[in-house]
Amino acid sequence: MAVLSSSTLELYCWTGKYNDKPSSPQYSITKINPDSNNTIRFELSELIQDYVDLVFTNNYTKGNIKSTCWWSYDKRNDYSDLSYPTFENAYGIATKGYAYFENGLNSSLSTSKLISNEYLYIPENGTIRFPVYVGSTGVTSVKFYSKSAAGTEFVSDTKGFNILSNIPSTEDSNDYIRYVESGVNATKIEITSTNLNIESGVIINNTTARETIYPVYLDCSKYENYKISFVNKFGAIQDLWFNKKRTDDLNVKRDSFNTSTVYSSTSSVSYNTYDPTTIIQDVTSKKSITLNTGYLKDEYNETIRQLMQSEDIWITEDSNTLPVAVKDSSFKYKTHLNDKLVNYTVQFDYAFDSINTVR
Repeated sequence: MAVLSSSTLELYCWTGKYNDKPSSPQYSITKINPDSNNTIRFELSELIQDYVDLVFTNNYTKGNIKSTCWWSYDKRNDYSDLSYPTFENAYGIATKGYAYFENGLNSSLSTSKLISNEYLYIPENGTIRFPVYVGSTGVTSVKFYSKSAAGTEFVSDTKGFNILSNIPSTEDSNDYIRYVESGVNATKIEITSTNLNIESGVIINNTTARETIYPVYLDCSKYENYKISFVNKFGAIQDLWFNKKRTDDLNVKRDSFNTSTVYSSTSSVSYNTYDPTTIIQDVTSKKSITLNTGYLKDEYNETIRQLMQSEDIWITEDSNTLPVAVKDSSFKYKTHLNDKLVNYTVQFDYAFDSINTVR
């Protein structure tokens, strides 16, 4: 058996089309074999993540959301008892997704719907929207079902997708995640894919799988609905609506110093009562908000967990898409058994100063 002495890995990361691969690697790493097991490991995910340049402007049409990048590596293995090296290479798409510890090493994410929940809360007459994967073993079609006045269920809208090649050439990495949208008043949504490893779906004829999402429409009569969009565990943008009480807070910081306002002339000494002796300067302020989800199903423990762990979050208000960050550092898992009604209260800081410091 050949004895591995060292490995050199060249890592490439880039955005855009696959055939736009840079001519030079971003990283070149050489490792010496630390023991006799002929295995040298490279941790690449943290290096690749730096090249996922997120762009979200509340436009979900193809090509507008940027949440992925391409990666590729070439690896050379040198052996102490061989006169020739061996070579390995691989490539793929990177997102800012993640797995949990209990999922094990190098676990793979979903290649069908890219949300964890089966119930989708949206405002009355609002747009149904969620991300899907359209690469190898991905989603081929999404059907929306509605009910007639007589209670008969029928297909009211259909979205079809062409599976993108697993051997890319001109494909953009962001094309592999698509956002399904429909304005119909749907009672259920069926997602068909060729992913035969899904746990929540039904396998059909050993060739396709079907998952179901159920829309739940929120009451808009009392409170305004606020849409929070965040990067979930799959690395896709997920929308979460908050339709109950909202409160706003403003935190202001300032510096001050005291000064004398006395002035003198040849005949007198005096001061103006309208001139301050305490001078305020360097005022900064930051807004924060507290939102309430309203009553949700128990499965939204996982959705809120992903929101709490997300590094990239936005709120849509007054036709603006603004960055925010979760202010809370913990949340309590809730169930209908223990808590009767499951409502989540989440505090957010706006991720910028209220007084513009960008000049």
